[in-house]
Amino acid sequence: MHHHIEALDGRVCPAQGAAGIRQWIADLLSGPHQTDPATLLLSINKLPQTGAWLLNQLRTAELNDQLRVGLPFATHGLGQVCCTPGFAALVEPERFLTAIRATQVFHAGNDPYLEHDFGQVEIDGDTVFWKIDYYALDSEFGSEAPWDAQQTRRVLTLMLAEEY
Repeated sequence: MHHHIEALDGRVCPAQGAAGIRQWIADLLSGPHQTDPATLLLSINKLPQTGAWLLNQLRTAELNDQLRVGLPFATHGLGQVCCTPGFAALVEPERFLTAIRATQVFHAGNDPYLEHDFGQVEIDGDTVFWKIDYYALDSEFGSEAPWDAQQTRRVLTLMLAEEY
């Protein structure tokens, strides 16, 4: 990840990985004035958020990564994988699945909310989008807690760019 994260007092997070960001938050919260992630005010990619929000987004990204790296099959009961007719008609779809599984470049420009929920891969002139949506377990409405695998069913959709 390449995101700019800082506390409102100007302390900048030196880490980019989830573990390092979590440790930085823990260090900030261990001070005499901070005891709860919801009270820690941060600027993330120039947007005001709380430490609790950031921790939830990191967990959402981890669950999304687990689903994505399990392609073509859903893993750990996290959800399902769907593809459009255009993707299904590709001559060698496995090339795209391999590239999507290997995706590791996330930054403020392509992942502003730190969820790792969208990307694109281009191979030999074909562009494939992948998108993860979050649903309540009944699949009727959106999930209110995408960071909680027990409350959320993920749907990873694979599609050609022109089908979007």
